[in-house]
Amino acid sequence: MRNKNELIKRYSVFFLGIVTNALGVALITRSMLGTGPTTCIPYVVSLYFPYSFGTFTFLFNMLLLLLQIIILRRRFNPHQLLQIPASFIFSATIDICMSLTAGIKINMYIVALLWVVVGCVFRAFGASCQIIADVVMLSAEAFAKTMADVTNKEFGICKLVCDAAMTAVAIALSFWFFGSLQAVREGTLVTVLLVGPISQIFIGKLLFTNHYFENEGEFVYLTKFKPQEGKRLVITITTEAGSSGRKIAEYLGNALGIHVFNKELVHLIAQEGNFTEDYVRKHNEKLYTNGAEAFFKESYSFAETGFEHYRRLYEAQKRVITRLAEEQDCIIIGHCSNFILQRMEGALHIFIGTDMPNRVQYLSNKYALSPKKAWEKIKKQDEDTGQYYRLFTGQDWRDPDSYHFTIDSAMFGDAGTAAMIEYFIKKGYDSLSAAGIRELMDHYSTGR
Repeated sequence: MRNKNELIKRYSVFFLGIVTNALGVALITRSMLGTGPTTCIPYVVSLYFPYSFGTFTFLFNMLLLLLQIIILRRRFNPHQLLQIPASFIFSATIDICMSLTAGIKINMYIVALLWVVVGCVFRAFGASCQIIADVVMLSAEAFAKTMADVTNKEFGICKLVCDAAMTAVAIALSFWFFGSLQAVREGTLVTVLLVGPISQIFIGKLLFTNHYFENEGEFVYLTKFKPQEGKRLVITITTEAGSSGRKIAEYLGNALGIHVFNKELVHLIAQEGNFTEDYVRKHNEKLYTNGAEAFFKESYSFAETGFEHYRRLYEAQKRVITRLAEEQDCIIIGHCSNFILQRMEGALHIFIGTDMPNRVQYLSNKYALSPKKAWEKIKKQDEDTGQYYRLFTGQDWRDPDSYHFTIDSAMFGDAGTAAMIEYFIKKGYDSLSAAGIRELMDHYSTGR
């Protein structure tokens, strides 16, 4: 249940998204190269009748809301009536932005295209804010979601079909009213092609806000590790792809005589959240995105598959990790475990990484990949981890302030890295011997 402060923050971002989206619509429309698929019908009608673009945008959105109510009947959620004020603000802002941009003069085709691109950036940012806010959709997107619900089809496919149908209706109205094509031109196509992919970029950058919404603005923490006699020993290990962190964790677990939770977590999380293990493997620590689909879906596919499902998955993951840490001494690999257990007294958080050449070489040898394929695999895995971590923690997963101990695994090898960590654990933060550390470094140094 979202509290008052969270709702205020979410609706503030949603309002910012509406305003920015409306400005993007105005800029694209002022290019005289058409307008977007969800606004082309209102724009064509406004060119024929003596009422504003924003007025017909609001009426069109109300028509779509009415269709949702008719189609869903008793299944219609009264919360969706918030589309009325959202549509009103969006429509009024379109009129304001059209007035503010009335002085734009287009005298070159390349300048017109430039305005379309700028408008697409504003629309993409606005759409991203609306998705991140996760409170209510505008009526065009909500109608597409309704169609997806009643037809059991993917939301993105229904969004594409609805956009195509709106564009076709706008073309028909244009020829009926004027005998020529109006409002639907190459700018409409550019909007379809650009808004989705640009939205994906913005969403990736804005994922940290989800943590901010759900917490009182707390982003980072600083602690010092002090092992205490009688306290449970729990170690979290976060590792870059190709840094051999999992193998190091096994060495460390054997040395300390404690259990290492890695792939086993998938089974436990699936049981806890009532997911299939395949679903957990595919979605855990990475967010579903499809670059090709983004061209047509304006990123709303992420909203559909995304926040609620991922939140459920993360909450199950959080419960499992917390329970394991409370029940036994253990090492837990990844899964935002350092953040989940940040307030657990005595828990030690370790980050293992190394430079890219060593990571590429490690994965090339492990999976028999070419260096190029290994590099691509590393980049993809790191991006997935970073996006997932930022969504639920609001932090950069590589931020050293989030760990007690960071180490370059290539400097000491797998066994040496584990030995360094073991020495740190047994000696404690305040009683580390410089001579002891130097001795270990000299013994295990790989010469780097």
